[in-house]
Amino acid sequence: MESCAVSTRLAATGPINDGGTAAPGHEAGQDMKTSGILRAAWIAAVLAVAQLPAPQAAAQVQLDLRDADLRSFVEIVSEATGRNFLIDPGVRGTVTVLAPQELSAADLYDVFLNVLELNRLTLITGNGADRIVPMNVARELSSGAPQGGIGDFQTRVIEVRNVPLSEIIEVVRPLLPAEAVITPVPRSNLLILSDRGRNFGRIADLIERLDRPSDRPIEMIRLRNADARDVLDVIQSMDIVPPGAAVSVDRRSNALVVTGPEDLRQQLRRLAARLDTQQSNVVSTAIELSYADAAALADVVLRAISNQTADSASPQGEIRIVPEPQTNALLITAPQDRIDDIAEMVQFLDRRPSQVLVEAVIFEMSVEGFSDLSVQFAGLLDDAIVGGVEFALTGRPSLTNLVAAVANDAPISPGSGGTFGVGRRTGGDGIVGLISAIATSNSTRLLSTPSIMTLNNEEAEIVVAQNVPFLTGSFATVGEDAVPENPFQTIERQDVGLTLRVTPQINVDRTVKMAIEQEVSSLTNSNASTGGEITARRALTTNVLVRDGNVILLGGLLENGSGAVTQRVPGLSRLPLVGGLFRGKNASQSQSVLLILLRPRVVESESEGTRLTREIAREAKAASLAIAAESDDIPPRTRQVVLPFDGADLNQPFDAGFVDDAAQIRDYPPLPSRLRFDQKN
Repeated sequence: MESCAVSTRLAATGPINDGGTAAPGHEAGQDMKTSGILRAAWIAAVLAVAQLPAPQAAAQVQLDLRDADLRSFVEIVSEATGRNFLIDPGVRGTVTVLAPQELSAADLYDVFLNVLELNRLTLITGNGADRIVPMNVARELSSGAPQGGIGDFQTRVIEVRNVPLSEIIEVVRPLLPAEAVITPVPRSNLLILSDRGRNFGRIADLIERLDRPSDRPIEMIRLRNADARDVLDVIQSMDIVPPGAAVSVDRRSNALVVTGPEDLRQQLRRLAARLDTQQSNVVSTAIELSYADAAALADVVLRAISNQTADSASPQGEIRIVPEPQTNALLITAPQDRIDDIAEMVQFLDRRPSQVLVEAVIFEMSVEGFSDLSVQFAGLLDDAIVGGVEFALTGRPSLTNLVAAVANDAPISPGSGGTFGVGRRTGGDGIVGLISAIATSNSTRLLSTPSIMTLNNEEAEIVVAQNVPFLTGSFATVGEDAVPENPFQTIERQDVGLTLRVTPQINVDRTVKMAIEQEVSSLTNSNASTGGEITARRALTTNVLVRDGNVILLGGLLENGSGAVTQRVPGLSRLPLVGGLFRGKNASQSQSVLLILLRPRVVESESEGTRLTREIAREAKAASLAIAAESDDIPPRTRQVVLPFDGADLNQPFDAGFVDDAAQIRDYPPLPSRLRFDQKN
C-alpha cells in the first residue's frame, strides 16, 4: 500500500483510449517506440489478471495505469476479486494507479474504494452485485440500514435527549462532506443523517458524545441589599465567567442564577457577599405631574410599592411619597436602587387623559282624545227635581246645579263644549231638559338633546330642570273655641326636568363602556286629591358598551290606551227611537312614544376638541335661526338671540381688547377674544 498512488488528474503520458491510440494531448516529442511499450504493458497486465481464477484470494496484481478509463479499472477489480458490479450510466472519469509492487485482491479492493471516493462515487451493496453510483444518487437509494460494505451510503434517525438540536448541528455540519445531509426534526427532537458508511460511524459517535446530560449544578445566590442587575453588570465587566458557564438574574427574587464549576460558584459567592452590603444612600427627588392628581397618584404608588417590598431588599419604611397640592408634584424619598423604578411608575401613570363627549337624544310624543254626549231631563215641583234622568260626569254641567242656579237667580255656568237646554216653569213647577256634547284632543311633542363632556373614568352630571316646591306636611295648634292657631306647612323642593349622569370608560379598541343614569320628569295638568302636584317621570339606569361615534338605543316605550264609559237607565235605554234619551256615553284614547338615544365621541387631542366645539356651535346657530324664523310670524316680535361661539375663531389669542355684542346684550363679563361672535348673520 505504501507504493500505491492514486490520482484522477491527467498524467503527462496522456490518456489511453479503448482502441489503444494516444490522445491528442500526447507530447509531440515522444517517439512511437515508447508508446508501443506502454500499450504492450497494459495488455500484458490485463491478460495476466484475466487468467486468474475468481475464487483465488491469494492472487497478486501489479498495476501501472495512467489515465485509464474508470470502467476498464472496474473490470480489472471485478476479475481480481470475483465481485460483480453494476455501473450507473452517470459514472464517468479516468484513473491513474501506480503500484510498482504486487497487490493482493483485498488490497486492490481498498485501492478501488479510494478511487471511487476521489471520483465522488460510492458502492451500494446488494445481493449478487454491488452498484457503483454517484454519491448524490446513493443518498436517495440508501435503505437506512448498514449493509456491511465500507463504501455503503446510509441514512439513519438519531434521537437527541439532552442537548438542543441547533447546538449539535452547529458543531457537526462543518465536519460533514459535501454529499452528506443532516436534517433536524424539532418537534420530536430527532436528527436524520445521510452519509457514507465508514464516515457515518465517526459522526454518530461525535453526536453521542455531545448528547450527554450536563453535570453542572445550578445555584441561586440571593441578595438582600444590592440589586442583582447591578451585581451582574460588575461580574460581566470583570470577564471571569469561563466558557460553558453562565450567570443570569432572577428579578422576582433579586438573586443571581449561576451555572458552572464549583470554583466559579465559590468565587461568585464571595464577590456577591462583598457587594451585597447595607446601602444607606437614600435619595430624594421631586416629580412635577402634568395631568394626574398628586394626592391620588401618591396613594396608588404607595399601595403598589407596599406589595412589592414584602420580598425585596428595601424595607417599606425607607420609601416616602408626599403629595404637594400647590404645584401638583410628588416628593419622593427612596433608596438609590428603587428611585428609578418609582419614577418610571409615576411617569407611566401621569399621562394625558382622554375625554368623552356624550350626546343624548330624548324624543317624546303623546296624543290624547276625549268625547262625551249626554241627555238630561227632570220634572220640577217647588223648584225641586222630583224625577228625571241625569248623566253628569266630572267637569261637565249638571242639571241639578243649573236648576238651583235659576231658582236662586245665580249666574249660570254651562261648562265647556256644546250645551243646549230647554224648559217650562210656572211658579216653582215645570219640566227642564239639557243636552251636552264635547270632544277634546291634546298632543305633546318633546325633543331634548343634552350633551356633556367628561374625562375618562370620571362621573359627570347635567341637570336642566325647575326647582318645584312640593307640600310634604302641615301643622296647626288648636286654641280656645277649637280655632286653629299658628298653622304652617312643610315644603320640599325637587328638580323637575332633565337629569343626565354618566361615567365613561375608554377601552383600547376605542369602545366606550358607560354607566348611565337618565331621568326626564314634568308636571302634569292634574292635581292629587290632597292638593299636591302630580309629576310624570321617565328614568333609566343601565350600563352599555358602544364604539366611538356610534349611536345606541338606551330605552324606549310605545303605549296605546283607550277607554269608554256608558251610563244608562235599565230597560228604557233600549227603547226604539227614544232610548237615546235614557243613556249617556263618553270615550277616550291615548298614544305615546318615548325614545332615548346616546352617542359617545372620544376626544384625545386639542384639535379634536376644537373641531367638535365648532360643529356644535354650527348646530346651535342653525337652531337659533330656525326658532327666529318661526317667531317672526308670532307677535310680538323679539330680537334675535345671539348665541355664544356663533362664528367663533378659536385660534385667536386672549390678549385682543374688545367686548363682544352678546356680552353687552346679556350684561355679563366678556368672553376671551378667541370666542369672538360674528354679527354678520
